[in-house]
Amino acid sequence: MNTLLLVEDDKMQRQMLRESLEGEDFVVLEAALGRRMLEILDHHRVDLILLDLRLPDGSGLDFIEEIRSRTDVPLIIVSGEHNAFKRICGFETGADDYVDKPFDVDELIARIRANLRRYCNIPSNENALQNTNRVRFAGWVLEREKFQIVDQSGVTGDLTSREFQLLDFLIANAGRAIQRSELCEAIGEKNYIPTPRAIDVKITRIRKKIGDDAGDPQIIKTVRGVGYMFNADAIVCV
Repeated sequence: MNTLLLVEDDKMQRQMLRESLEGEDFVVLEAALGRRMLEILDHHRVDLILLDLRLPDGSGLDFIEEIRSRTDVPLIIVSGEHNAFKRICGFETGADDYVDKPFDVDELIARIRANLRRYCNIPSNENALQNTNRVRFAGWVLEREKFQIVDQSGVTGDLTSREFQLLDFLIANAGRAIQRSELCEAIGEKNYIPTPRAIDVKITRIRKKIGDDAGDPQIIKTVRGVGYMFNADAIVCV
């Protein structure tokens, strides 16, 4: 499920658009000010930004450089300023798309999905999760060649090599409930044969390190009587 950051100072417009986007299964974070937008980017993972140009604390154009210092996710300007110069400035400073107000909501949603597809560069084959070297999920990028995960700020996650192997295997099989015995085999080595209990401990540690709520995990789900399943909806793109 993708998270959108909606930056719009008009409360009614913001509410209308939020309801439409949530109806399309997007998670929506809101900001009425540019500074509030930057605070959200500092503390939350987002997959796309919808940015109004007329904000109480400055032009949206003035904030794009700061946005790009924090994230490279798609940025769509949504503006009532029908100004070719500002449109060009928007693209030159880092915007990916530009939508004029008033707009057709269905068209905007189509543009959002198109930008997400381009950003994610999602392969069409069904084995994409096994065949790619990078997988984005829940604010992280799993990099198989480097055996590490990295957050949006470029900070490396503190996974041990076996925790990485376990997480990698779960992601490669996202959406499938995997028995503990299969997970033991997946990360086992000649001189190391983990027990099902060891798998439970590693899952607990991985959840903590990636920010998955232990009380209500949404990324690595427990499947009673079986084992664990990586939530395919948590994968942003591969």
